[in-house]
Amino acid sequence: MERSMKDKRMLVVAAHPGDVLWRCSGAIAKHVKLGGTVNVIVLTYGTGGEANELFKAGMNTKEAKDLRKKDLTKAAGILGIASLEFWDMPDYRFEITQDKIYKLAQYMRQNPPDLILTHHGTDYFNPDHGTVLSLVNISLEVATGHGVRIPEAENAIGRAPIFCFEPHASEINGFNPNLFVDITDVMDLKIAAMATFELKKSLAASYVDRAKYRAVNAGSFGRKGCQYAEAYQAVYPVAQDGYFVY
Repeated sequence: MERSMKDKRMLVVAAHPGDVLWRCSGAIAKHVKLGGTVNVIVLTYGTGGEANELFKAGMNTKEAKDLRKKDLTKAAGILGIASLEFWDMPDYRFEITQDKIYKLAQYMRQNPPDLILTHHGTDYFNPDHGTVLSLVNISLEVATGHGVRIPEAENAIGRAPIFCFEPHASEINGFNPNLFVDITDVMDLKIAAMATFELKKSLAASYVDRAKYRAVNAGSFGRKGCQYAEAYQAVYPVAQDGYFVY
């Protein structure tokens, strides 16, 4: 039986705009459907590599950023995302700095998450993804520190579980899923959200196939009737009450 996510706040921290769509848009739509709130931070516009097809089509950097923002904002409306922020940091290769840590820690204190979705620690096909996981984990640690003074965000928060969404090539990146989220009833929303990136139709189709494959895995572990699923790996043991276990 699916539990209500009413008043539960999910935070998604993604390196690039497309990561929100390919990797976790089903879980986002599911969380919203069950009454939860989803806030999304996109750290970069992905102009170093994710937006290659836009540059091949003749766009400049500003045009590529504007289109990514427009399309993901449209997708956010489809998925029911409550808050979407573009932080416009440099990508390829994304670097962790104290300023970035405190910026994210401040956000976490001002918008305390009940669970966090972000990248897996290794992705050989992208130089940013593993770095983002480290940034999220460090920032969460800072946000929980009662002795850490952050302007406009003085109150420390409790620790939230972190779940890593699936990298592009799981097998070579050491991704070992221990959670499958059944997204069968919101798959139409994931497909519609992915379609906002019109020049990535083949990639979107591959993630529909991936969701079918992960549904088979979910069925093997007892999720009856699952047709589409997304896979996640918990960063550390989950000791809280059922968050994100639908």
